Amino acid sequence: MKTNKLLSVLALVITLVVWGSVLVSAQEDPSSSTSEYSSVEERRLLLSLQQERQKLRKKDEALQKREIELKTLEVEVEKKLDDLKRLREQVEGLLGKKSEVEAQQVTELSKIYEKMDPAKAALVIAELDEGLAVQILSGMKRKSAGKILNSIRKDKAISLSEGFSDLR
Repeated sequence: MKTNKLLSVLALVITLVVWGSVLVSAQEDPSSSTSEYSSVEERRLLLSLQQERQKLRKKDEALQKREIELKTLEVEVEKKLDDLKRLREQVEGLLGKKSEVEAQQVTELSKIYEKMDPAKAALVIAELDEGLAVQILSGMKRKSAGKILNSIRKDKAISLSEGFSDLR
């Protein structure tokens, strides 16, 4: 029984060595190797293997090209993301500066209206956008803001007072 197994293994090894040498010679010069085979079946198998290898090489080349394209695109996307991040920071900086400038302008307007006659300031403030009017009044001294609110019609004064209390 051991002898049969040994013979089977030996036959398998010999077969593999023969097929290995056939495949190696087929890889080196596929056109000349087809004429060396004794059977049509061997030639058919070899051609089939060669065709499969060629298909696999083409697929591998296509995958390598695609991988290179994807890496290139990835680099471009990263660059664009960095550019967008930088632009976003610039926009945020500009918006911050804009808010500072607007706050300074409201402070200056508050000082101007505070120095005006309360009745005249009330006429102008009553016509302003409510948000701006509330900001102007909040920048004034309480006594001046009270005099101006006293000179504004009742419904507008109530609305501005509510906006003023929400601001606090």
